[in-house]
Amino acid sequence: MVVRKRKKKNKLRGKRTHGKGNTKNKRGAGCKGGRGRAGSKKHKKMLYALVEGRKYRLKPKPKGKAITIEELNKIVEDLKKQKKVSYEGDYILIDGKALGFEKILARGVPEEKMKIINAKLSERAKNLLLDYGSVIEEVAEAKKEASSEK
Repeated sequence: MVVRKRKKKNKLRGKRTHGKGNTKNKRGAGCKGGRGRAGSKKHKKMLYALVEGRKYRLKPKPKGKAITIEELNKIVEDLKKQKKVSYEGDYILIDGKALGFEKILARGVPEEKMKIINAKLSERAKNLLLDYGSVIEEVAEAKKEASSEK
């Protein structure tokens, strides 16, 4: 005798979702975000990025670390204790890249005369340091200006 196989449709009678998971899943193209290239400029942007020849950046670039004048004084004291301070005339040389910060903020009062390179400064910090007799060479700003000229 031939064994007859039940149709899947009949097997799933009374099962509510008929093997499609959630009740929303078996609806039209809405469950996949539209038909074809619908949403290629919006919610399916990453799927079609290489087709259009564009590269999209999802996250902004990380911002550099900021440091206050107060913290800078502590770092200089620690460097003096470790005898790792470099001097340039009367000034203590502070390199932002070497110490791992990008910007100096104006909290606290400078205790030493400093020559600051490779770091951005807030306006108040710049004024405080210049009033105290420090020298500032903003290399980071020069790069920014060169890129804006293009």
